[in-house]
Amino acid sequence: MKKTGWNLIATLKVMLTVNAVLTTLLLQSGCSTTSPIMLSAGEVYTVTKTGTTGFTPVGTLRAQAYKKANEFAASKGMVAEVVSVNEIGAGFAKWPQVDLKFRLVRPGTEGVASNPTVAVSTQEAYDAEGRPTARDTVVRVEKQVDVYAELKKLADLKARGILTEEEFQAEKRKLLEINHGK
Repeated sequence: MKKTGWNLIATLKVMLTVNAVLTTLLLQSGCSTTSPIMLSAGEVYTVTKTGTTGFTPVGTLRAQAYKKANEFAASKGMVAEVVSVNEIGAGFAKWPQVDLKFRLVRPGTEGVASNPTVAVSTQEAYDAEGRPTARDTVVRVEKQVDVYAELKKLADLKARGILTEEEFQAEKRKLLEINHGK
């Protein structure tokens, strides 16, 4: 009888250990969902990665968003150039999320947007009695465009025969639309 009791305790310990290990692996696995890649104004695309638990690391979501953008660009024979990144950390009843905006550029012409600007803001939520219930920190990274320098690069590509007049005008229009938000 005593031997059976010890077997039961040993079995329970093993089951608890296995449960703890599986739970840890699940929480650290970085499970996420991906939105379809959406085209928005100015030939800018957006991909959104959202954690399926509050324990999904934002860095994991960011890496997955970059990978998805790069795969999409490669399928079009282009390169993804990041325009902005918006990261939202996990909070009460809110899963972490990364919104990556990018545009497609020809290989060898990436780098049009440079000198990223980082903005960090904090949002707080309150209950009906005015007590803080949640705090979200939003990190935005936006790349500033030096229009003059980029127009010179486009003109150089046109002069070398890499871009046709139509392609030059289309790229110029995209550059101006992204810079002016039109």
